[in-house]
Amino acid sequence: MWNRCGVLILLLMLGGCASLPDELRPINEQALLPFSEALHMSPPAEARWGGEIASVRNQPDGSVVEVVQFALNTSGRPLKSDISTGRFRIRIPGFIDPAIYAPGRLVTALGRFTAIEQDKVGEQPYAFPVLETGTIHLWPEIKDPPERCDCDPFLHSPFMMRPIILVPNRN
Repeated sequence: MWNRCGVLILLLMLGGCASLPDELRPINEQALLPFSEALHMSPPAEARWGGEIASVRNQPDGSVVEVVQFALNTSGRPLKSDISTGRFRIRIPGFIDPAIYAPGRLVTALGRFTAIEQDKVGEQPYAFPVLETGTIHLWPEIKDPPERCDCDPFLHSPFMMRPIILVPNRN
């Protein structure tokens, strides 16, 4: 009886640790186009890409989010590092608030790879794969913990004393 309950609790805990958000679940996981193959494939193809927002432009027919691509972990969150295989653009109908979708925030999108646009990054020409989608998953910011935590109620209590350690002298 206890073994079954323990296994059930373990499975529930593991299932909640690395779950993919619903809006990022494709119909066929194996059919997703990896970002590294986008410049060599002809569109259309389904893809799930993510990374760090470089810029947001709102246009009359929708919004364009330019993203620096990073590899995704099992829950679909981009793993920010010093290595990127390039940039891509996400086209989304409607308005995206640049104050919320600010440069530096992490996003993941599931959609259709539809084209490659020629443009520039600074003064350098660049080929941007374009992902058309209806939703973008904006990941919450992870705050760094404070360097010093005064959260122990007994650390500075007048009733607690620091331990006195006596080391015998070996003569």
